[in-house]
Amino acid sequence: MRKAPDSLNTKPADLDWAHYLGRLKWRDWDPQQYWNWRAYLDFGGGQVTDLFTHWIDVVQMFMGPDTINVLLEYPSQFTATFEATLVPGITGAGIEFAGTLGRLLIDRAHYEFHSTEKGAQPVVVKASTNLDLDHIQNFLECVRSRALPNGDVLIGHRSAQASHLGNIAYMEKRRVDFDPVREEILPF
Repeated sequence: MRKAPDSLNTKPADLDWAHYLGRLKWRDWDPQQYWNWRAYLDFGGGQVTDLFTHWIDVVQMFMGPDTINVLLEYPSQFTATFEATLVPGITGAGIEFAGTLGRLLIDRAHYEFHSTEKGAQPVVVKASTNLDLDHIQNFLECVRSRALPNGDVLIGHRSAQASHLGNIAYMEKRRVDFDPVREEILPF
């Protein structure tokens, strides 16, 4: 958000704040909310209506590709999204973690960390070996030693579960709420 100019520390005399608030619950003059009204859902639609609107109109002009999007919401206010398409010419697969300190992009050939620190250069590390081969070797070693593999059965179960829930939501064309302790889809 942009810092409101000092001239707004005091409400302008010609501004009817009560009229500006309209049906909203009363609040005292807040220069930040007035100056950055787009960032507040009370006054606008936040980034979704301010920025997303300008991009979704382009998407709607080109509708038709075979795509799927899954959004998983976890209790710890953590979300994961999955996007895929069968559109020719779009290639690549990977994962991106976004947080307050930066973004971490990972695919089968490398990872990149982009810090939010101003002027910081991205850290790029290329894989020194074939990552698929690493997984296969880990699995075979665990078959011999009976140790748990890097991706054990519980990890596989949870990953498959998330995928199945995404497909169920898609097929039923609705949001699916899931109890992870009882491992049950909750009723509407």
